[in-house]
Amino acid sequence: MRVFEYRDQLIADYAAYVRSFIEIRDARIREHVDHLLEEGLLWPQPLIQLNPAFEPGRWIDDLVETGVLHPGCAKVFRRDKDREEVKGEGRRLRLHRHQEEAILTARKGESYVLTTGTGSGKSLAYIVPIVDHVLRRGSGKGVQAIVVYPMNALANSQAGELRKFVCEGFPNGAGPVTFARYTGQESEEERKTILESPPDILLTNFVMLELLLTRPFEQKLIDAAQGLRFLVLDELHTYRGRQGADVALLVRRVRDRMTATQLQCVGTSATLAAGGTWADQSAEVARVASLLFGTTVRPESVLGETLRRATAPRAAGDPAWAADLGQALESPDLGLSTDYSSFLAHPLATWLETTFGTSEEEGTGRLVRVRTPRSVVGEAGAAAELATLTGHPEERCAEAIQAGLLAGYSARHPETGDPAFAFRIHQFISRGDTVYATVEPEDERHITVHGQRFVPGDRSRVLLPLVFCRECGQEYYCVRRRDEASTSTFEPREPSDRAKDGHSEAGFLFFSADNPWPSDDGAVLDRLPEDWVEERPSGWRVKPHKRKSLPRPVFVHPDGTEGAEGQACHFVTAPFRFCLQCGVAYGARQVSDFGKVGALGSEGRSTATTILSLSAIRQIRAQKTLPQKAQKLLSFTDNRQDASLQAGHFNDFIEIGVLRAGLYRAVVDAGPSGIEHHELTQRVFQALGLPFAAYARDPDVKFLARTDTERAFRDVLGYRIYRDLKRGWRITLPNLEQCGLLHIGYKSLSDLVADEPTWKGAGPALASLAPEQREQILKTLLDFMRRELAVKVDFLEPHKQDSLRQLSNQRLVEPWAFDENDVLEQARILYPRSVQEDERRDSVYLSSRGGFGQYLGRPSVLGDRWKALDQDGREALILALLETLRIAGIVERVVDAKGPDDVPGYQLNAGALLWSAGEGGVAAHDAIRVPHPPKDGGRTNRFFIGFYRAIALDVHDLRAREHTAQVPPDEREKREKEFREGRLPVLYCSPTMELGVDISELNVVNMRNVPPTPANYAQRSGRAGRSGQPALVFSYCAAGSPHDQYFFRRPSQMVAGAVAPPRLDLANEDLVRAHVHAIWLAETHVSLGKSLKDVLDLAGDEPPLVLQSGIRADVENPGALDRTRKRASAVFESIRPELEGAGWYTDGWLDRELDQVVGRFDAACARWRGLYRAALGQAKSQNRIVHDASASPEARRLAERLRAEAESQLKLLIDVDKIVQSDFYSYRYFASEGFLPGYNFPRLPLSAFIPGRRTREADEFLSRPRFLAISEFGPRAVVYHEGSRYVINKVILPVREEAGLTREAKICRTCGYLHPLSGEGGPDLCERCGAELPGGMKGLLRLQNVSTRRKDRINSDEEERLRLGYELKTAVRFSDHGEHVTRFASVRVDGDEVARLDYGPAATLWRLNLGWMRRTDPNQHGFVLDVERGYWAKNDDIDPTDTDDPMSARRERVVPYVEDRRNCLLVTFAHDQPVNVMASLQAALKNALQLHYQLEESELAAEPLPSRKERRHLLVYEAAEGGAGVLRRLVDEPGSFTAVVRRALELCHFDAATGTDLRRAPTSREDCEAACYDCLLSYSNQPDHRVLDRQAIRELLFGLARATVELSAAGVPATVHLEALSRTAGSELERRWLEWMHARQLRLPSRGQVLVAEAGTRPDFLYDGHALAVYVDGPPHDFPERQQRDRNQETALEDAGWSVVRFHHKDDWSAVVAKYPDIFGTPVEPAGATAAKAGAGLDLDLFPEAWRSVIATLAAQDGVTVAAGGDLLDDGLVVGRSVAEVRRGGGVLSLLDEAAPGANEAAAALEKSGLCAIRLSPGPDAPALVVARLQENGK
Repeated sequence: MRVFEYRDQLIADYAAYVRSFIEIRDARIREHVDHLLEEGLLWPQPLIQLNPAFEPGRWIDDLVETGVLHPGCAKVFRRDKDREEVKGEGRRLRLHRHQEEAILTARKGESYVLTTGTGSGKSLAYIVPIVDHVLRRGSGKGVQAIVVYPMNALANSQAGELRKFVCEGFPNGAGPVTFARYTGQESEEERKTILESPPDILLTNFVMLELLLTRPFEQKLIDAAQGLRFLVLDELHTYRGRQGADVALLVRRVRDRMTATQLQCVGTSATLAAGGTWADQSAEVARVASLLFGTTVRPESVLGETLRRATAPRAAGDPAWAADLGQALESPDLGLSTDYSSFLAHPLATWLETTFGTSEEEGTGRLVRVRTPRSVVGEAGAAAELATLTGHPEERCAEAIQAGLLAGYSARHPETGDPAFAFRIHQFISRGDTVYATVEPEDERHITVHGQRFVPGDRSRVLLPLVFCRECGQEYYCVRRRDEASTSTFEPREPSDRAKDGHSEAGFLFFSADNPWPSDDGAVLDRLPEDWVEERPSGWRVKPHKRKSLPRPVFVHPDGTEGAEGQACHFVTAPFRFCLQCGVAYGARQVSDFGKVGALGSEGRSTATTILSLSAIRQIRAQKTLPQKAQKLLSFTDNRQDASLQAGHFNDFIEIGVLRAGLYRAVVDAGPSGIEHHELTQRVFQALGLPFAAYARDPDVKFLARTDTERAFRDVLGYRIYRDLKRGWRITLPNLEQCGLLHIGYKSLSDLVADEPTWKGAGPALASLAPEQREQILKTLLDFMRRELAVKVDFLEPHKQDSLRQLSNQRLVEPWAFDENDVLEQARILYPRSVQEDERRDSVYLSSRGGFGQYLGRPSVLGDRWKALDQDGREALILALLETLRIAGIVERVVDAKGPDDVPGYQLNAGALLWSAGEGGVAAHDAIRVPHPPKDGGRTNRFFIGFYRAIALDVHDLRAREHTAQVPPDEREKREKEFREGRLPVLYCSPTMELGVDISELNVVNMRNVPPTPANYAQRSGRAGRSGQPALVFSYCAAGSPHDQYFFRRPSQMVAGAVAPPRLDLANEDLVRAHVHAIWLAETHVSLGKSLKDVLDLAGDEPPLVLQSGIRADVENPGALDRTRKRASAVFESIRPELEGAGWYTDGWLDRELDQVVGRFDAACARWRGLYRAALGQAKSQNRIVHDASASPEARRLAERLRAEAESQLKLLIDVDKIVQSDFYSYRYFASEGFLPGYNFPRLPLSAFIPGRRTREADEFLSRPRFLAISEFGPRAVVYHEGSRYVINKVILPVREEAGLTREAKICRTCGYLHPLSGEGGPDLCERCGAELPGGMKGLLRLQNVSTRRKDRINSDEEERLRLGYELKTAVRFSDHGEHVTRFASVRVDGDEVARLDYGPAATLWRLNLGWMRRTDPNQHGFVLDVERGYWAKNDDIDPTDTDDPMSARRERVVPYVEDRRNCLLVTFAHDQPVNVMASLQAALKNALQLHYQLEESELAAEPLPSRKERRHLLVYEAAEGGAGVLRRLVDEPGSFTAVVRRALELCHFDAATGTDLRRAPTSREDCEAACYDCLLSYSNQPDHRVLDRQAIRELLFGLARATVELSAAGVPATVHLEALSRTAGSELERRWLEWMHARQLRLPSRGQVLVAEAGTRPDFLYDGHALAVYVDGPPHDFPERQQRDRNQETALEDAGWSVVRFHHKDDWSAVVAKYPDIFGTPVEPAGATAAKAGAGLDLDLFPEAWRSVIATLAAQDGVTVAAGGDLLDDGLVVGRSVAEVRRGGGVLSLLDEAAPGANEAAAALEKSGLCAIRLSPGPDAPALVVARLQENGK
């Protein structure tokens, strides 16, 4: 493949497409854009990366001869055994040096890591040692090696590679070593075979390995793996975050469970680089590997790639070398040979390898890959360097470089057949964003294509984005008008952001020097669209409902503010209703502005990817030397829904293109005579020439069935041909008329216009016209009817469409079959008058004041003749035109007039149409919509002319598919196979195909977005060129993505960037707990079956859904707990240091977890129970309606649909077909609930029900992590799946409990702290900052699971996933109060604290969806929900095309929310910072964190607290499952925080070392004044754009860059938490207990006075991390009835999984604490305290001041004990309070103040309960009276 020509053609095709849509009226703007495109603004020169040669090691045969390998390896490991010429024997295999080193390390019995680039043969580095070990020990002796792959696609690929070695070349394919794939994709028979005959080598994934350790029926495999020798983790660099930590614990459990005392762990990885020398890097990789493997990996056992030069090195300054190069370039053919040795001896080959291949590492001399890939030409291009060296022109040098690289591929090694040079081209492409300009006169305004806030160097001039009318190219400023206190401001906005809110409105600014909008009312009426005006007795006027949309005169200053001295403009509100320049108008239902106005890049990401994909695959097919299996394209995206969207977009683009190309070819074949309606579909059918199998559901049918199939296909073609007549329904795909390739004429029209007798009766105005003038008028009218689909044709008639839909579903396949939910376009009826109120909007109205009437009034048409007519005359003229056409049979009257004042309805007769070919020179002119066409006729789209003429039919067989985790596994595997073979030419995949999958002969890889990290890029780009062929990798960089644009400016950092070793956090409590649960489950020997129907009791009409009795008996087996305790202790021993460093871990933690494990297991079933009960309830209730004879037919039909939906949901819950892959497979379900290890599964996900379709029968549930689901599954959100769009229209409501559907919470307005409310009132002051709390936020609905309705097919107008704008708010609650887990760090500059960092692991976060981002009343939160049926109300402002759901009358406004735990960092500055500083810091630090730690954008989130308006804190949290473990490093690791700040400075265009303002990003063409898309701006932070300013944070960032971060040993101050708890305390005794605990430095509780709903009680305090409830019991708890109630509450709490500890007011609290040191800690007695005895350490502050001397005297008495009093109750009501409780011997006495209110009632209550009381006043006699009474009681 001539890859350079290939790249150039790819760019040429894309450039042609981009340019074809650029229609700019203003000459200055047009010239500016053209100049930049010529310079390659969007497609800079590509980078070249030469794959280096590896240092050869020894031959396998040599290692056998020296005894390193078993003799059998010589026969196993041979190349090309499948080649016919070697007859199964194969050729000798030579290893790379690093492979040999790995084998030698393995022979020593050591664990090791091989970290090398793609294509370096990593798999052999563990396969050879494993096979060698099996051969030495003997096959059939159990599982001796387990190889773990991170993805099934990789396991499938590696199984095929392994088969080539151990099976091929042996009799019957049975080699000396056995292996099996065990990934969950196997059939039941295959699984049984593996269990009965365990292989020597097991290929699996970490999820299946987890299941092996957990499921009882696989015990045979565990037994067979006892003494396991090898455990391999392939693609080690992917084991990061939660997944990596899970795998680390899994490895330890494997070692323990399989008694693998001699286990060797092997890791393979992409090249890992931690900075520094190779020794430094090896040490870091060894540290991470040791943590992952749970065993020591020495730095010496970290093996890197060993490179060698293929050519002899030459000194850079050697004049002889320069001379040799110069001489070589003088030869026309450069003297390049395809002979391997001759080529490598060529001086150019040496230079190429030095420039693009390898270099020596500084300081070590080690050969490494070139660190900075370079382009051939352009700035810093290699050709310029070669030109300087040789003196030849740069153009000649560029040619030589390309020729030399291609020759290097042709020169093959005589033994291995490998090319001398293998290389890749890396092309980065960016979308044209738009043009930005200042609001100043056309000849003065600043114009740029670099989006930022201000003109560089001038902050008094704001830059606003321009969009251009797609018809005439008139520019408009796309703005949002915001009303401020004293003025209005115009801000930039996206065209798609058109919603209103309470303070702003979206719209456009217009001004034009040569055609300004008129100020005269009459002139305005003449320029308005027809349906904007109406006639009244007083004359014509603007319709009342249109007046608010009229252009409003405004004056705008250059700074964007409105004022009298500014530029005169007109502001029109969105959506774009008509063009103020050319008059083109749009209907009310055409809400999207995408088809009306365009930016610089009309295409979005989807169209760009489609155009690039199409170009790529066409060129591959044009390479006649490439076999079919090489004719394919692999495209990656990081979001599975984007992959689905892209596949649908590509397919729709191809389908429409093929249809139009078929029509064009048909009319060309027909010649000048054209095609009539009756033969249209047959002629198009023949022109298409599609194979029968391309459209037939059953390609084998014959005779009548085949005839019916072909008829169905022709009818579908007919519908789609007429549907395509409608103007503008595919914006990025202009139709044949718009391209000038199709002319539609009208039979008999020329005869009609020339028939003078006919026109005499039509009135003098028409009779006096020449035939040519009449023809012009009639053709304009007929074209109008045709484009509005006012056509009488069967294909558009509803009755025909019903049968067509049915027949197409029976006979045709996608994309030709109609889906049952497709809304088909139907014919409209034209009425020659104005539209009246309440009339159908699907009809067409033709009035004299409308567009057609205005057309007739033009001087070039009727002119004065029209003006001479009154209104009735004009209406009569239009009616006469239609009647004349009716007489000729061209139109038909289809609706009669209802009376003398009414008019008939008309349709164009399809039989009158004559279809003929056009030349493509002039676009069809819509004379009504475009009054002033260009002088030379309408501009055609040259790109699509070529596409329809020469391309589209040739690609009719192109079809794209998605390959993501939401595609069923068997279908994924089928698509993989088809793609490998080239039968599926285009595959759009999420990272499922990224890792190590060997796709032979893949030449081209596309990336729809820039991958998150260089590791991802290396893996994806490495799929291409694996056979040594030149390869092209092209990446699309979205204009609004900071990540994409960062690497668009710095592509070499992505292409050759360092891959950081993974970070692991093994001290995550949720993670460790899940592995304890897994060990316990294995020890119970309980099988969870296939679904929870095998776990829960589903018997009866109202199933109890409790654990089945047999299951409960097994899980409560105490022996299992003992075995778990022993095994878990052994497993966790190697991570004890990490655990002890975590605040939550204590020596008693494991015991406490095991005490609660059964309760947690039962609680984990709650989501499944909720889904089951909801579905069962719906099925029952709807079944009652179905059988209710009194219900209406409509109600019964709805009930039948809802019942079927519920039954489908029940089936999904209990009938699990695809075992491991189903979200409701028992083990996967428990993992998703967080009970079992989750690996890469979303923990606690939300599910969306996708109903099955006729073309795709299966119902499905799609799952999303809940923090994504709050928006992706939000009300009326759109989900993309398998070629269709689905709308989230319904919540699967849980079965109502007493607690109700919604709940309440308080969120602090000062710090954003969360206070969930479980009952009345709640706290009044914030538990974190002490501020007064607002009233509770009501109506909070915990979002659980949702349901969808299919909306439509994905089409090629869909550029980005439709993401509805929601206002999301996050509230935080640190879950570790009092347990000293939160880390508190002080950020100091020059000794002064400037900021505080609070790091909270596993903090509780609530994400609330407050409503649409733009809503009329910002203070109204939430969405309207049908609380009976679960439907969300639709929002016409967001999507007026959305259809209604059958909602009931029971509706409530609710705020959906989700809850989860995340690692959080709260940044608080010592002094309040302005809004612009906080917003800019948020953008800078978030982007810097992602870049510094190589995080995906979705792994990290940042938000201001408490709100965007009040930015007092910055909340950053790790959004990925389990966290990435980076936020903790900011407070724990010296230098981490400042390193991130320095990266933020770099992002903001500052030199972090010198402080120099660099003004712009590398390769940027314009300075950045405040914020640009290369630094702080992004599409995701658009609401902050007007305040983002890099200069505002410059000094603060420079200060932080030299700061020190000091970690506080105490964490969050306990005094702060003590105050918060004291505010919640319910009595003085509880506050005394808190003070007592705090004084002894004991752990304080997490929360106080919180209702535990499942137990129906409110403990005094909770220790969340220990599931412990604490009661501090005062005297009221001494009453028997209260004690019984206490016992009942205690039982309820224990049943709910809580432990209970009571501190009685009479108890020795120290003794109670001593029983639970793992919870409370060890007390440190206050200074001066003595052992507990009477009077010792008495705190008199706990007693009323008047009584303190009495109390002190009593306490001094021998044998007397005094305790503080408390509330006294009678029948549950507080009737008084005791001063103290005094004891002596057996006597107990409550001391009451006789002057206190209620003293008498309190004494009576005590006596009623059999207790003694004494009422006294404080005085000197009181102590003696108390002692006397005590003595009396003691007797």
